[in-house]
Amino acid sequence: MNQLFQKDLDTAATDRDQAQVMAYRERIEANKKAHQKFASADDTFVKDVAEAKSRAMNLDPIIDGPDSQPVASTVGGIAGAIVDAVVAQGVGEALDPTAEDAYWQRAFITEPYFNRDYTYDDYGPAYRLGYNNRGTYIGNSWDEVEPALKTEWERTKGASRLTWEEAREAGQSAWHHAGASVL
Repeated sequence: MNQLFQKDLDTAATDRDQAQVMAYRERIEANKKAHQKFASADDTFVKDVAEAKSRAMNLDPIIDGPDSQPVASTVGGIAGAIVDAVVAQGVGEALDPTAEDAYWQRAFITEPYFNRDYTYDDYGPAYRLGYNNRGTYIGNSWDEVEPALKTEWERTKGASRLTWEEAREAGQSAWHHAGASVL
């Protein structure tokens, strides 16, 4: 009798263990699927950010480098002036500050200068400085306007803890991104 009872207990334990193992395997499989979804979304986001940076930096997709030239400089000064005039006319309509801010809220942690000690509240004013001034300085390069933006940073940074040296790259990234959006 003890043997039959023990066998029944062993069978029940085995059945219970198998059910637990199956449930555990199902949870693992569900976690894998969820992870794959998030990984795919992350890959898509990273790809979108990389493509936006590539457009902003005018990278040549054939040589995968910064050697491609903007159309305005290739065609010549006259065409550049025409492009600047068209951009100046449409900059207010083409640049959407809300969209730019939403983009940077997602992308700022992917930037090479990102420092985990700072939040978007610190970087946001630098991004706004860059993209809001893109339309103000039509036809000027970042290097030409940086001194003015450095001065403006001290007036507009608000509660940001970034120094100009820390904010500079964020402002420059937003400047170039806004330029790609406008053109």
